[in-house]
Amino acid sequence: MYKMESSSLLEVVASSADPNRDAYLCRLLFDLYSMQHSCSTTNHLVIERRGGCRMPLSRAACTILLGILFGFSATYYLTALKALTDPIICSPQQQLAGAEELDIINLRADADVFTRSQNLPGHRRGLILVAIMTAAKYVDTRAYNVWKTWAQHIPGRVLIFVAEGTESIHEDMPLIRLKGVDDTYPPQKKSFAMVKWLAENMADEYDWFLRADDDLYIRGEELAAFLRSVDSSKAHVIGQAGLGNSAEYGLLALGSTDNYCMGGPGIVMSRDTLLKVSPHLESCLQHMLTSHEDVELGRCIRKHVGVACTWNYEMQKLFHNNQSAIKESYAKNMKELKDAITLHPIKDPAVMRKVHLRNREIKLREARAKRSLLSSELSTAKAQTLVRMTPNRTIDLTPWDYINNNKILFCTDRVNCPRHTVDLSIRTEMADTITQLFDEFNTNARQRGRVLQFQSLQYGYMRVEPTKGVDYVLDMLLWFKKFRPPNRTTISVRRHAYVQQIFGKLRSLAEGVFRSNMRANSTLIEDPTLHMIMPLRGRAPIFARFAQHLKSICARGGDDLAVSLTIVLYSSEDEFENRETIEMLRASSIPVSVIDMGDVPFSRGIALMRGAETLPANALLFFTDVDMLFTCDALKRIKSNTILNAQIYFPIVFSEFSHESWSENDKLLADAFHYGRGRGYFRHFGYGLAAMYKADLMDIGGFDTKIEGWGKEDVDLFEKAIKNGRLRVIRAPEPGLVHIYHPIHCDENMPTAQKDMCHGSKAASLASIDTLVDQIAQYT
Repeated sequence: MYKMESSSLLEVVASSADPNRDAYLCRLLFDLYSMQHSCSTTNHLVIERRGGCRMPLSRAACTILLGILFGFSATYYLTALKALTDPIICSPQQQLAGAEELDIINLRADADVFTRSQNLPGHRRGLILVAIMTAAKYVDTRAYNVWKTWAQHIPGRVLIFVAEGTESIHEDMPLIRLKGVDDTYPPQKKSFAMVKWLAENMADEYDWFLRADDDLYIRGEELAAFLRSVDSSKAHVIGQAGLGNSAEYGLLALGSTDNYCMGGPGIVMSRDTLLKVSPHLESCLQHMLTSHEDVELGRCIRKHVGVACTWNYEMQKLFHNNQSAIKESYAKNMKELKDAITLHPIKDPAVMRKVHLRNREIKLREARAKRSLLSSELSTAKAQTLVRMTPNRTIDLTPWDYINNNKILFCTDRVNCPRHTVDLSIRTEMADTITQLFDEFNTNARQRGRVLQFQSLQYGYMRVEPTKGVDYVLDMLLWFKKFRPPNRTTISVRRHAYVQQIFGKLRSLAEGVFRSNMRANSTLIEDPTLHMIMPLRGRAPIFARFAQHLKSICARGGDDLAVSLTIVLYSSEDEFENRETIEMLRASSIPVSVIDMGDVPFSRGIALMRGAETLPANALLFFTDVDMLFTCDALKRIKSNTILNAQIYFPIVFSEFSHESWSENDKLLADAFHYGRGRGYFRHFGYGLAAMYKADLMDIGGFDTKIEGWGKEDVDLFEKAIKNGRLRVIRAPEPGLVHIYHPIHCDENMPTAQKDMCHGSKAASLASIDTLVDQIAQYT
């Protein structure tokens, strides 16, 4: 008797992918042979089923059953033999290597994009492609700033679309020139051609596509988090929905359920939307009802894809559009940045860089907060406490500053104490701290049905623990709001908050690494020579003192201090003596070049620019005056504090008072490098001495050559450097630079602004306050 399951003979795997198929086939043939032997020796075959029931079979039935089984066996065996002759594909790499087996015709760029997407084995698409539309006049300003700021942090790819024939001085920008498209405004044709290009060339590569202008700021990390929460396989068009402004409302031919995504804050389309609208773009372009390209694109998507822009109030925050003051948008107030994905419009490149810097600060703060939280969860972490340092001596106790209503600060141990207006930096930091505090309070506000809103700061305490961080005690007036019925209410409450800001761990970098990091995007190589540029008219004895001092400094400067001098020489009565001094310097192996200006009106700005023009872009310039003395260490610090394409240096020089006001002890000192209160002061209002590379001088606009005579050209250059935003400005006292006192003559024919500056400098350099008080005391 042969026992078997009713389904055992049908469970034969003949697939070529099964490594045990030969064993199955051999076992099947053995079973069939055994069954045939049983049938030939007995008249009946009894099949025992699971239920224990026995069913006898006649010889004829047994023969029929054997024939059926043999037919199945032969079929499976022949199929298995055929599979053995098929090529075996072992890995995805070998699949791609055998791409000749695919229909290559369907993979061409002009093929149907749906077909192409189905013929890419194992292809994985990226998250998003951002398409930026710009014009020739903005490609090297707005578009380049976009490329160098937020575009570097997009979790996908960024392409910049321009008209046919548009060129840029920046070769690293990924420009796509649209054939047959110009910079006509409104840019309907450019916009539709860009979307068409994306569908035909990039639809297989990304899940999402964002249409943007060159005045849009995008927060890449927030955009990625938002899009990963949406199903990309469905048709979507996402942005801030619009119906037109007050003057256009009802005139855009929109249906009662229609809208459009405003182009300014950005339009996000899913891949499905892009593919479905692409075949109809040319028709939509030919049948436009308005001149607004974003309205017409929205109308085309609504008609042919069947989806409208997202109707959601939250989109006004996520895709923020500021139309109240376009020129000043986000220049001063960036409170919308933290909750937004995009900000529009930002037309000033300097503001774009400022917003980007602020966004990176927010991300850095979030990363540090996360690191601090994770560190606190370690088993070795110390318990949090408001007392971070226990003083052992009275001098170890750090006093608190008292802040009244965020306006007046009371203090005890500084020059401007006992009270003064709260510094802007402190107000800004406290505002950021309070904002972060309430964001944490309201993390689950929607689930809890309540929200806390800040009203005002009544008073507060603040102190800085140099090795720990900043401590705050804030007494605040708040609004406590419950918004779930039937308990809706708003209550004004007053609460204390104890806040600690923890300093990060100290990091040390070698100077070479620091400079390399600072100028990571620079292609120029720094010139190691310090090129001093000095305008000169007359004053032969003073120049002789300067030359003798420079000669002695260079003699002991060593191999690491290479100095050259460029003199912009104006004609004067003692010009001959000046030229003799120049030859003396040349004889001492100091490279000296002379630019003859002739007998023209003196202008310091023109003279310094003429000197700079003779040097290459990577030359380190140091603008100085003939009244200056300096040390070798000061010149080395000037070199160290100036970084090409990254940092410029405006040292604060020590300026001597009139020697007549000096004490007898001061008059006995041998050299100028002494810093008593009655001897001189650091001229914090002067910017005449500056160090920067020529490329950076030209980048910020150089000196104003329209200013004649003395003064104001240095202030103008300093303001340009600050407004540039790209360069870091170092401003610090430099004891190795001493301005020797000389009488100041202010020409009454000067322009008013220059004359006021001249009189102010003259008064400040007369004597110290202590000396003036002693003089007044003689008459009281």
